[in-house]
Amino acid sequence: MAVDNGTLHLMDIHLSAFLEQQGVAPLLQKQSGRVVFIFPNTQKVASLIQHYNSNPTGIRLLDYVQHLRRLRARMLALRD
Repeated sequence: MAVDNGTLHLMDIHLSAFLEQQGVAPLLQKQSGRVVFIFPNTQKVASLIQHYNSNPTGIRLLDYVQHLRRLRARMLALRD
């Protein structure tokens, strides 16, 4: 995870899908042939990342998978 100008640059699609499911949409950007998920560097995002890393229960799995699929499709479209 890199921090740049108030933004977090993530390469983890699973964490990015979780953040999107929680209401924080990423900006996708191609860097050196790879797609990077860019999020605002806010306390809300930091709290959500900490929550994700604690292996939370009660996550709506089908909603998460839907976000993961959509994010992956956007990522693949950007790579072409």
